[in-house]
Amino acid sequence: MNQERDDLVATYLGLQGFAVVAVVHEHHPRRGRVKVVRIERRSGQHECSECGRRHASILFTEPEPIWLRDCSVGDLETYLEVQPVRVACCGGTRVERLPFAMPGFRMTRRFFERLAALCTRLPVSAVATMATLSWETVARIDMRAIELGLGDRTAALTDLRWIAVDEVSRTGGRQYFTIVTDLATGRVVWIGDGKGRRGLLPFLRALRAKGRRRLRGVVSDLGYLTIIVARLPHAVHILDRFHIVQWVNRALDELRRRLFSAAPRDALGSTLKVKKWLLLSARENLEHKHKLLLNDLMEQNLPLYRGYLLKEQLRAILRHPWKYFGVLRERLQEWILAVFDAVLPEFKKVADRLAKHLDSVIAGHQHDVPLGLAESRNSQIAALRFQARGYRDPEYFKLKILQRCGLPHNPWARIVL
Repeated sequence: MNQERDDLVATYLGLQGFAVVAVVHEHHPRRGRVKVVRIERRSGQHECSECGRRHASILFTEPEPIWLRDCSVGDLETYLEVQPVRVACCGGTRVERLPFAMPGFRMTRRFFERLAALCTRLPVSAVATMATLSWETVARIDMRAIELGLGDRTAALTDLRWIAVDEVSRTGGRQYFTIVTDLATGRVVWIGDGKGRRGLLPFLRALRAKGRRRLRGVVSDLGYLTIIVARLPHAVHILDRFHIVQWVNRALDELRRRLFSAAPRDALGSTLKVKKWLLLSARENLEHKHKLLLNDLMEQNLPLYRGYLLKEQLRAILRHPWKYFGVLRERLQEWILAVFDAVLPEFKKVADRLAKHLDSVIAGHQHDVPLGLAESRNSQIAALRFQARGYRDPEYFKLKILQRCGLPHNPWARIVL
């Protein structure tokens, strides 16, 4: 009867093949008072920790038991105490692999899974505090869990047809990652160090010649155009509309600063110096009172009024669902001519860029691909960086990005706590 009861307890704890022989409270030199569940093997074969081969016979039992951290039972830290055995395998002696232990960690798989699940929702520092573990230990658990969830990452490169390429700040400063997104699935499939040629070249090499031939098109800004044309001459290049709007917004802001550098110190001048977002925001998103303030500005400053109209005209052209692409080309050319007639040097740079890359702009309307997907991923990555207050280890940051943006069905997010 006692053995049957012990076997039921072991089954409840997920320790099939083992039996609970005692549950005691002990004083750990570093952890304080803890609960120890002592178990011993009842049946089953012994796996080699290196190759996984099973053995019925053993060489000897380890003289000292090991402790494995487990999910707490009650209000004390809980450990499993077991004496592993050694088997003859792989040309020598190997300690057996315990079925409930997480390889590489002194903890059970159950405890590992709980921590991995918490790391999908909480910062590592918070999980470390809850588990009374070091930040480094929990980060290592999180990294291993993400690697297990991602599996073979090269498989995501086999069926790429349309991709988006963009850079994102790694630290909030001038250190960058190059992010490659599969536009068919919305998943981030590659993260390269640096930007431009340095960040994208390893990805193109990983694709190999067959994968590069399969690519039909790339959405990016001009920073990646040279290497895309050189390595993917058959692929369609689409200039991301977000970056075009970014160019014209930057030109408008430069014009604002030039005109208001000597603005009068009255109420209107002071307000418009500070609230540049009035100019850069889409007019349809402004409240009525802000539209009135913007109208006051337009009445008093003709050059800035022209710049604002050029910005809004270009936004309207890019947002319109064009069916006749010849008409779209004419409208873009008319906008370029209007910039030169307005004699605004800040906008001339934008017009020159558009004139050189009209085909890449028009291609964005010819092909039905989600152009804003890369920027939405950048926003997610920025939020991830802010939540963690930055990442010291760039490889860990890459894994967190892949978890957030490249693992839609995260197995650790469905663990029952």
